Amino acid sequence: MTDKWGRDWMDVLGDILRIVRLKGSVYFNACFCEPWGMAIEESQKASFHLIVKGEAWLTRLPGKPNEPEESERIHLKEGDLVLFPTGGAHRISHGPDGKCWPAQQVIDAYQGGLTFFTGKSTGETNGGSIGESTEEEGKTENSQIDDFNIVCGYVEFDRSLSHPFLDNLPDMIHISAETRTRFHWLDSIIKHMVYESANKQPGTDVLIDRFTEILFIQVLRSYADLSVAKENYLSALVDHQLSKALSLIHDNPDKDWTVDLLALEVGMSRSSFYSRFNNYIGMPPMKYLFEWRMMQAKEKIEGTQKSLTKVAEEVGYQSDSAFQKAFKRFFNFTPASLRKSKK
Repeated sequence: MTDKWGRDWMDVLGDILRIVRLKGSVYFNACFCEPWGMAIEESQKASFHLIVKGEAWLTRLPGKPNEPEESERIHLKEGDLVLFPTGGAHRISHGPDGKCWPAQQVIDAYQGGLTFFTGKSTGETNGGSIGESTEEEGKTENSQIDDFNIVCGYVEFDRSLSHPFLDNLPDMIHISAETRTRFHWLDSIIKHMVYESANKQPGTDVLIDRFTEILFIQVLRSYADLSVAKENYLSALVDHQLSKALSLIHDNPDKDWTVDLLALEVGMSRSSFYSRFNNYIGMPPMKYLFEWRMMQAKEKIEGTQKSLTKVAEEVGYQSDSAFQKAFKRFFNFTPASLRKSKK
């Protein structure tokens, strides 16, 4: 597949992920024996599952507005990766109707060095339904198990911020093993993450955290490439002219931008640029500029000792009072109160 991504998209996406404080890690890289199943509740974290060996059944549960009205089953095969960017509830198990344990119990067990799903020969409680077991049931000391191998982890970010990137995240992304082969950079990072999570060495935890964050970016990149016909923020990053406009705004928030000037910079007519930007980003260019300035200001106030006047100048405001009013309108608290709370 031709790589449509230029430098602009990296700058823009990097800016956003820094602002929203992206971080992630792996819960465990484990082998399960049947019967097994996990019930993942709706969460602020974006969970993911990578099928390293074997097969599994995923059940998407109804909940959020864009999620299915009824349960939806998906057969996952070896090499498949599934990500829930918006933290939707779901179940994953050995069979389409497999019973599931609360995921947190499973995570606690494996992170504590115990094996949860050991098969009927080592624990008849495996696969018990939620609420019918105690936290200790189904756990034994680690043993040799190789029926099924899965890597489970999460990515999280500051969801208190409002940004079209966050608003446009899909509820679920399923990358099949076949699709992975079309994106060598995604396939490569997955292999590195699997290896590091299975072979604990000095520095492994730091590497896994970084690999997880990169995985999230690469999965979104793959999704955008596969969904290029859709009009959303991710697709805008693939679009040469829109990604350039976003990059100009991100790199120069202090500049006195207008719709006409941005359209000129990206080689489009004013009306075409305004319409295209609005359709893909979900808001007009000047509204996006305003919101980006506010997010940049918040980051500078929280992370630097620059004066509020200097911060205002760096995000395009020559008047302190105008900046303070704009900031208060967007965040519902003042720049001064934010600075004070961080001392």
